[in-house]
Amino acid sequence: MYSKTGRAVQISSSGEVVLSEDVRGATTFQLAGCRARGTVSDAVLPSCFSLMDANRADWYVRHQGSFLRVDDTDDQPIFDLDSTFILHSDTFYTDLYALKSINLPYYYVTSHADGRLGILQRNNIADYHDTASFRVYPYNSSGEYQESVTRCELL
Repeated sequence: MYSKTGRAVQISSSGEVVLSEDVRGATTFQLAGCRARGTVSDAVLPSCFSLMDANRADWYVRHQGSFLRVDDTDDQPIFDLDSTFILHSDTFYTDLYALKSINLPYYYVTSHADGRLGILQRNNIADYHDTASFRVYPYNSSGEYQESVTRCELL
């Protein structure tokens, strides 16, 4: 996962989702099924995902307050809502993606000035568009092309 400016997105030692100083060390996430499936319409369901740490099953990116962190699965319904996002293409820039919160519908994942990722209410200014835009690349450790992508790096 990388910001629009190319900084790698990592999980800190405290479990926060943060930007690195450069392009190295990106965390790979698996696009998992929509954890809050019962709260989204059939039309939105194909773009509804939860991001699971590819190295730890059942550890998901979620927003807790206004910041993102990775936590292990919690059976409470709020965890499902906090860890579910709508992946939109070309929202702010062509060929870039935005992640919209499912339980705060006008909020998108953004990178904050302190390097942490979080969610902020949509704003129609260039700085917001820059911090809320990511690239999605397929992840394939075998080196062979696969038509169906279930793991990705967000760039």
